[in-house]
Amino acid sequence: MFNACEPGLPFSVEILPPNRGLGLRNIHEFFDALGGWKPAFVSVTYHRAHRVEIEGEDGSEWVWNRKNPGTLGVCAMLKFQYGLNVIPHVICGGFSKFDSEDYLVDLDYLGLKHVLALRGDADKNDEQFVAHPQGYAYANQLVEHIVRLNNGVYSEGVNDALPTDFHIGVAGYPEVHSEANDLASDVANLKRKVDAGASFIITQMFFDNAAFFRFVDACRDAGIEVPIVPGIKVLTSKRQLEVLPAIFHTVMPSSLIDAVNACSSDEEVVEVGLNHAEAQTRELLAKGVPGVHFFTMNNSRVFNRLISRMRG
Repeated sequence: MFNACEPGLPFSVEILPPNRGLGLRNIHEFFDALGGWKPAFVSVTYHRAHRVEIEGEDGSEWVWNRKNPGTLGVCAMLKFQYGLNVIPHVICGGFSKFDSEDYLVDLDYLGLKHVLALRGDADKNDEQFVAHPQGYAYANQLVEHIVRLNNGVYSEGVNDALPTDFHIGVAGYPEVHSEANDLASDVANLKRKVDAGASFIITQMFFDNAAFFRFVDACRDAGIEVPIVPGIKVLTSKRQLEVLPAIFHTVMPSSLIDAVNACSSDEEVVEVGLNHAEAQTRELLAKGVPGVHFFTMNNSRVFNRLISRMRG
């Protein structure tokens, strides 16, 4: 998974498809700004459609709207225009098993060999995740479906079907998934995904490496032996001190909170965030992680500053 990266920089990045109607300029700017350096791989998020109430002349109606369409097109562009290794997200939320299979067939036709299988978030109008009536409630079920495709078994029972060749990644949560009771139960759920056929793990973001090392130890004790890639994000604003813990249930170290609160501008916050992310990354690499995955939010300016530091 990390065999295509520059020696000494086993880094990968996550990017988001643009908001509807904004085009690919921001993504082109991101990768053009890398100056020829290629990440080990690029994961591309998939955003489910949500129910949105639209006001019209005859009253209001509920429609399904996907704010960030285009995952498939972004993956194709990155693979063929930039020659990148691409890992698209595949989610359960809002998908029937037939929708999932159609999407996976498209990915197979594009020659994409890695996928990240996720349950996905709940609809914004639901208090908890609700599966599609013909879909999957858990990521391990999606993993099992992909494994069946790898064995040439399709939902419609196709005769003489050709197998796919996907390597399946799943998500891990160093600070425990918001719906899990504790670390042990969360790791047990992760093991179900690995036992179903996942061959690598990418973690949710965290800001305290001790949490990651505890998580890895718990995984190894549970018999999970696949590579675990840590996920890192650079703080870029004071607002993220509240937003990121609320959305991703991560815990900020008090020293980082104090340093950010002492800043008088977002530019100063970026500097604090870069210092913290660099220290995290250097320690993780020194401890022998297989690579580091960066949640970039398509911000090439900040990511390039981090890359420059690591090269130096």
